[in-house]
Amino acid sequence: MSLEANSKLIIISSPSGAGKTTLCKLLIKKMRNINLSISYTSRSKRLNEINGKDYFFISKKKFVMLKNKNFFIETATNFNNLYGSPFKNISLSRKRNQHILFDIDWKGARKIRKNYKKEDVIDFFILPPSKTELKRRLVKRGRDNNQEINLRLSYAIDEMKHYKEYKYVLINEKVQNTVNEIKKIIEYHELIFKKKQILNSKLKKIINS
Repeated sequence: MSLEANSKLIIISSPSGAGKTTLCKLLIKKMRNINLSISYTSRSKRLNEINGKDYFFISKKKFVMLKNKNFFIETATNFNNLYGSPFKNISLSRKRNQHILFDIDWKGARKIRKNYKKEDVIDFFILPPSKTELKRRLVKRGRDNNQEINLRLSYAIDEMKHYKEYKYVLINEKVQNTVNEIKKIIEYHELIFKKKQILNSKLKKIINS
């Protein structure tokens, strides 16, 4: 598939605890021409989460039903919970000529790349400064017990092996610096697109004159 106009699929992936969700939230505040693709999930809603804003929380049965109807562009299973990104989010962003932002893992990123042209995708892999810092962040979140933290850390080390699949790899030492770097890269791609548009317009005038 190909996207028309200046609509990009922006993917931010990272191991659990490296900060991708925080980066996505900050990026949307800084750039008004980006929509977050809100995923569907079968996991339980946490106390601070809002249905329809953080995720669409549905049962496993309904999730499987939607998946069988090709509702999702990509799905993943993490810690026995199902996650999926719906096609409709991309269609809506295209109509608005806005970018669509995906907060997904490397498996989901692979599936999106298979469906869209390389030039339509801007993908980032976020790394923690170190494994020690990653563990500290997982403990600081206060969501999991020691066993769950060690499990997430084990998964994270495995996930980090896939960083080479991404166009951009950033080390998230300071979140504000990282989000500013992501913003600059997206703006660079926007500038390239505008220059191509201007060049194509000039070429058409020359050919038709």
